[in-house]
Amino acid sequence: MVGVSLRARTYSRSRRFVTLTHCPFCGYKFDCDESRPDHLADHDPEDAGLNPLGEIDDDHDTPLFEEVSTRVE
Repeated sequence: MVGVSLRARTYSRSRRFVTLTHCPFCGYKFDCDESRPDHLADHDPEDAGLNPLGEIDDDHDTPLFEEVSTRVE
C-alpha cells in the first residue's frame, strides 16, 4: 500500500480545502480536475489490504480487545 498524499489549501474566509493528490492504493497521480471516487472505485478490496468480496476470516467474530475489569471501591 502506498502512503496517502494530500494537499491542503486555505482560501478566503479561512475555508480549508484538502485534495487527494495520489491514489493511496497504487500511487497514481491525479490530475487537478480528475474524479478521485471514480478511480478509487476501480480498485478491489485486496488493493487496500482487505479480504476479497464475500470472503470472511475464520476469526471475524473474536473480540478486538481484551475484557476490561472495573475496580469497585
